[in-house]
Amino acid sequence: MWETDQRSFSARFRVTDRAALHFRCTAEHLEARCDGGRDTEENVVAACLYCNKNRHKRKRPKDAVSYGDLVRSRMEQGRWHPVALTHITAPTG
Repeated sequence: MWETDQRSFSARFRVTDRAALHFRCTAEHLEARCDGGRDTEENVVAACLYCNKNRHKRKRPKDAVSYGDLVRSRMEQGRWHPVALTHITAPTG
């Protein structure tokens, strides 16, 4: 995910700037605000824009734990995001 530098992310993972938008870091409310979820540390986690938008678009949105399980399962199968990251490097530091 990226928070402030879309172009660097695009270059690092060899994706277009438009494709990189899917991986923008957002604040995901585990319990949606429209369902009474609050802006608290326990209810807000980092999620890419793709995950944040698509979780709530489902006909029957999954609870946070079930959705996390779905994401992990699909990632293990290499089929979560519509955009594949072709160049993954370990962080240096």
